[in-house]
Amino acid sequence: MKTENYDCKCKSCILVEGPAWGDAEFYGKWLLSAAKANELLQQAKTDDPEFRNAIDTLEVLHGLHFGIMATVFLSYFVDKEFQTFVLNSSSEDLLSFVLMAEMGFFVQTGKRYQMTVPEKLNTEIVKQAHLKLAGSEDDEWIHPERFAVDLPYPQAKMYQRLLREMSENQRLADRRALLFLD
Repeated sequence: MKTENYDCKCKSCILVEGPAWGDAEFYGKWLLSAAKANELLQQAKTDDPEFRNAIDTLEVLHGLHFGIMATVFLSYFVDKEFQTFVLNSSSEDLLSFVLMAEMGFFVQTGKRYQMTVPEKLNTEIVKQAHLKLAGSEDDEWIHPERFAVDLPYPQAKMYQRLLREMSENQRLADRRALLFLD
């Protein structure tokens, strides 16, 4: 969990857009869902030794704690209005990002992701996310980059600027349309 993601100068990165500035209800639900994902993961590891063994590699160098990672991701917002953040595509946090995306915390819309509160977070979804990522292991390591859509850093910065310059009402209307919420 390195803070270089706050304003990464990476070759490629993942762009994430948040909800309305000050939407405490959304962020509260999002963080509580991360806590629930932790509980479901711990319970799955306790109840299913085969699952626990299958995902051991994920935890060897990267302790999985979704409450911590959700808080870290919130700290990455570049602007003070919680509109967007970028995540370095080679960051060690990519593993947690991909797991959280697979569980519904981030939804891909075009070349960026939207923060979302997972609608159907349950043990099976948590297990499948972990097994999918663990299945990418080869002789070298696990490959979360295979499951994330990234873009060149200059393009991400351009999108961030465009989203920041957009009226908040228009940005949120576009976000709702992208997520099919209307």
